[in-house]
Formats: sequence, structure tokens, C-alpha cells
Amino acid sequence: MTYVVADVGGTKTLIAIARCDSGNWKLEQKTRMISRDYPSAEAMIENWVQGLGSRNEPWAGIGIALAGPVHSIAGRTSGRATNLDWPELCSRDLARRFNAPTVLVNDFAAIGASLDALGPVDTVLLQAGNIDARGLRLVVGAGTGLGTCLVGPPPDSLLFDGEGGHADFAPADNWQAGLAEWVRRREGRCSREHLLSGRGIARIGTYLQARSHDPALAEALCEADPAAAIDALAKRGNTEALQVVRRFVSIYAGQLSNLALGALPRGGVYIAGGIAPRWRNHFQGPEFIRAFRDKAPMQKLLDTLHLSLIVHPEPGLLGAAVAVQRAVESFGESRA
Repeated sequence: MTYVVADVGGTKTLIAIARCDSGNWKLEQKTRMISRDYPSAEAMIENWVQGLGSRNEPWAGIGIALAGPVHSIAGRTSGRATNLDWPELCSRDLARRFNAPTVLVNDFAAIGASLDALGPVDTVLLQAGNIDARGLRLVVGAGTGLGTCLVGPPPDSLLFDGEGGHADFAPADNWQAGLAEWVRRREGRCSREHLLSGRGIARIGTYLQARSHDPALAEALCEADPAAAIDALAKRGNTEALQVVRRFVSIYAGQLSNLALGALPRGGVYIAGGIAPRWRNHFQGPEFIRAFRDKAPMQKLLDTLHLSLIVHPEPGLLGAAVAVQRAVESFGESRA
């Protein structure tokens, strides 16, 4: 069967055709679209459909992963994109418009759904730990924002998406406390997402540059995409840019273990998002694991958790495909 899947983010949206063959998913005709170029998700999908030309086969369903909270009330599933000025998405309205059962899930619920479809090459091991097949799994990822999701054990793999990225940031040391206070003075509060996101990289860079006065870092911070410019500068060996990366990774590790302590995901901890795979060498380094475990007296407990980095190029699309397939096969229609 053929599904249309979309991963709607605050910066970009990926749309593709998804097909499953003997348990292996193929994502075809992938298209990258700039989210803010369209007034709504419906308009963007319309544009993509027009680019396809004629539909050679009917769609078994549409799966949409949305970067924002999704909720179901009285059988109606809807949600709003956190970082887009779009009208509310409703799966029933989209199903009627495109004549296909439609499933709408939070973007990190979609990544949670992808866990059961990931292959051996789709993850990188960071800490072996011990996997309990009956345990919860935790997915966390930084990109435009910071997403979180808890996933139940298979085969049901129930999804419990959250907004843990918007919880208050808890500093691990005096340096982080100074950074948090600096952010609070400018933003009114300091959440995890204020630091663990693309804009968070720029904030860490700005805080460091004000103390180091490094001209190359100052120039990178003036670019249209400061996070990408800092990344490029770090790869050229700039000391201050490398310090930004290391501070970011250390903060990430500490907040990840905070989330893990709250849920005890004995089925594994999975890091997703656009940033971590690009910096995998830093996440595989000893500083990340040291910061992850540095939660006395819980070091030994954290040492037992399995920790992996998701490197599949489009886990949101994959998870949207898994979610809509499950809904269609289980109920014959979406839970719209």
C-alpha cells in the first residue's frame, strides 16, 4: 500500500510517498519545502500534490508528524505548529480534503513510532547499558526546538509525547547557572529549549563571545544561520567555536539524564533531531557520557541505561508512515 507522509517542522517540511515491502520501508519522491512559504499545511500539501501530476494509485492513508502539541478530544485529533503562524490542523478536515484516512501525530511521537522500524545502520551506540524489552523508551531531540516522547514496549508501542523541552532549564554547575541567568534577563525565563536548539547554539555562542571577544565567532554569530556558521567554524578548528559545541553537548547530556531519571526508560534512550547526528563525534566522546552520568548518587543507575543516537536521515517521515499504517490496518480508517 502507498501512503503520503509529511514531517512538518518550524523551519522545513519533508513530504514523501511511503511504501512498505516485507517490513522494510521505502521513502520515495521526497520533497523539502520551506514551511513559512505557505499559509497552512493544507496549502503546502496541495502544492506538493500538484507537482506530482496524476495519481497513479490511491493513497491508503496520510500520516503527518507535526512540530507542536497534538491532542484528541471527542474523537477529533488536531494540533498547532509551535513555531509557525498556521491555523490549527485537523485530521478529519485533511482526510475529507484529500480523500484518504489521515493520522496526525506530534513530531516526536512520530520518531517514537519509528523505533520499531529502524535497522541496525540507523543508530549509533553511545552506551551499551541493559535493554529491558518490557521497559519504556525515551526519545529526545534538538533541532528548531527540543522534542520529547516516551514509547511503550512493542508490539503495542504506545506513544506518550510531551513538551519537556519547555520545562525550566536546571543548571549543573556555576558556569551553566551564569548562562541561565543571562538568558533569563533577555527572555524572561530559561527553558531547556532556550539552550538546546539551533537558537540555543547561537545563545551559547553569544554568551561565550561576550567573554572571549573572538572576532571569528562574532562574525559567525552575524550570519543568517549562526548555528551552521558556528558548526563550520568549529570544523576549521576555531577554539571558541569548539567551546560552543562542547558546552552545548555537555548541557544536552545533563538535561537528557534529567529526563531519563524522571521516566527510567529501561527500554533505551534515543537521541534524535537535526543537530546530534551532525556532531556525532562529540556525542560519542567521553565528555558526553561523563555529563550524562554525573547525577550523584544515581551514576550507577544511569550507567545501566542503553543510549543510542538515531542517524536515519528521516525518522519523522518513517514514524509518520508507521503510525498511519498501524491506524489503517488496525481500524480500517484513521483516528481522526
